[in-house]
Amino acid sequence: MEDLYVTQAIEHISGILGYASEEISAEDTIETIDKWDSLNHMRLILHIEEKLGSMIDTEDTLLLFSVSGIAAYLRKSDNNT
Repeated sequence: MEDLYVTQAIEHISGILGYASEEISAEDTIETIDKWDSLNHMRLILHIEEKLGSMIDTEDTLLLFSVSGIAAYLRKSDNNT
């Protein structure tokens, strides 16, 4: 069973990149998903910022190149509210 934050990360990624959520796994990264290029990475960051209602710090954006990195950021953001 996947962690709630992993599921949310997969939903964000699949929504922006146009994949079914079942096509993305918790182990995926920017290097393993074809459509996850630099432009779509920025779209993903903007999408997450919009959903969270806050800006993502520059240093945090450097950690958001994988499903697990995004899940960890979502978990951290949830714990800070």
